[in-house]
Amino acid sequence: MHHFVVCGLGRFGLTVVESLRESGRQVTVISDEQTSPDRIERAKTLGVRLVEGDFCLASTRREAGVPTAAAVLLTSSNDVSNLEAALEIRGEASEIPVVMRHSDTRFARRLEADFGVAVAMAPADFAAGAFVEAAMAATTEAEPRGRRPSRIDVPRRTIRPEFLLIPAILLVIYLAAIVVFRQSMGLSWVDSAYFTTSVVTTVGFGDFNLQEATPLVKLFGILLMFSGIVLVAIIASLLTNFVVSGMAMQLRNEFLAARLRGHVVVCGLGQVGVAVARDLQRRGIPVVAVDPAACDDQHRELHLRCPLIASDATRPISLVRAGIDRARALVASTSNDALNLEIGLMAQETVQRRRANRPLRLVLRCFDPDLARRIHAVSEDYILLSEAQIAAPLFVRRAIEHALEPADEESRDVSDASDAPAEGVRET
Repeated sequence: MHHFVVCGLGRFGLTVVESLRESGRQVTVISDEQTSPDRIERAKTLGVRLVEGDFCLASTRREAGVPTAAAVLLTSSNDVSNLEAALEIRGEASEIPVVMRHSDTRFARRLEADFGVAVAMAPADFAAGAFVEAAMAATTEAEPRGRRPSRIDVPRRTIRPEFLLIPAILLVIYLAAIVVFRQSMGLSWVDSAYFTTSVVTTVGFGDFNLQEATPLVKLFGILLMFSGIVLVAIIASLLTNFVVSGMAMQLRNEFLAARLRGHVVVCGLGQVGVAVARDLQRRGIPVVAVDPAACDDQHRELHLRCPLIASDATRPISLVRAGIDRARALVASTSNDALNLEIGLMAQETVQRRRANRPLRLVLRCFDPDLARRIHAVSEDYILLSEAQIAAPLFVRRAIEHALEPADEESRDVSDASDAPAEGVRET
């Protein structure tokens, strides 16, 4: 029986190895010195052959038996390394199927069409559907838990003092100048306002001027010119800072979020979070995303489609500004299990204070299967999913389908069962 070579032993790689071993396949794993010892021990208990080295090197691939493998699975999270290894393997042995992981589905399709890669897939995109299905599952009304909903005091977003003080000073000087010029030069109110504006903006003295004015009025005109230049420049810089710093966009997003009802709050805009948000949008479900770096350029595309709250999702203020009390579900998709659980706990506490009889659907990303089992055993309010557990069986199935040896019926049955969406909703 031909063996399968798995390059990379991260979370996803280890899950792929487990799926291959469950289907009865012989596996060789290429891992480097950065692989955590617990994953290496787990791989050893699965009975796989381990080769230490860089899978981008031809010598390491030869030692792992890539030239005689049924298929090579590139599971590293580094797209560049996966692509480099895939191209080299295609050049060395074009008949060996290469199944690679790539974070961008659009490029993945081009890799298959242009470079002969058997399969290129993004685990986050394949797993997003399971997260969305779990978030949109029907919820039942909960019985009140002995306390009435209480409002959470959410401080209003304050405006920096200079944004009000500087325009106020300019307005006072402007109005005073209108009065002075009207009284001293005999102008109408409209002409006084026009003359004052031309002085402040330094574009005047074409039709009205201070040539015949008293010395005191001329001194006042000089003061008005200098103060106008300074104050207008300050106001321009404040407005620029207001836009460039992202405050204007943040206020816009919070305004849009306040108008939504029955939406899904997605916390964490990594690969999984972005994939979940896009899947929800494709289904026509409103989304509000919460992430401290939500205003980065990499999330510019999402800016045009859903409100992004640039804040810490573990703070009640952030969740309330995202409309958690009007949301139907929350998806915590950061890469930290403890942080996802903390977000879920805070969201549950916030919702119970504001609407005790309307439960919130909580879907949390989780890498630790033991933690998921323990939480599922004691609570049905939290649904913990792992994109690795959801996507790895499909990754393995595609590798087996493209392998040189025909897949036996038993392996196909195992792969088909592992791809069933109902199984991926509650297990990690």
